[in-house]
Amino acid sequence: MYEPLNLRAMKTNRLIFSSLFLALLIVSCTKKPKFPLEGTWQMVYADQMAADGSTFPDQIKGGQIKTWTPFNFSFVGQFIINGVAEDTYGAGDYALDGDRYIEKMRYHYQKSYLDGEIRLLIELKKDTMIQRWPVDQNWKLPEKHCTEKYVRIYK
Repeated sequence: MYEPLNLRAMKTNRLIFSSLFLALLIVSCTKKPKFPLEGTWQMVYADQMAADGSTFPDQIKGGQIKTWTPFNFSFVGQFIINGVAEDTYGAGDYALDGDRYIEKMRYHYQKSYLDGEIRLLIELKKDTMIQRWPVDQNWKLPEKHCTEKYVRIYK
């Protein structure tokens, strides 16, 4: 049976419009992947290379959380070392390329870190993250280095 030209064009246009609408709907409903560090993390272990060999939480009590957005990070906590409470805080910008991570401090409780760059190696395993530093310009860790382990508490 013969269809008039404008009826065929209308059906073709409707099919094209429906296909485009469906494709747009599928793309807009697809959950965009988050940046791998994004969220809030709780420190569960730290070896800060203390002179007495103490580690968190074994000898050092307290706690710290660290939060990342796609562009910034911040951390806040308090540790009790030899009966003395020390508040910790810091924030700034960062860059991550694979396991290579650089923090640029804007705020820090130890003023010597301000406006500096801290290079770390990051290891992510699901909701566990390990930071190790300091690394040199070639991204190599010295034999003795600091280690912090975090678990994600909020995405």
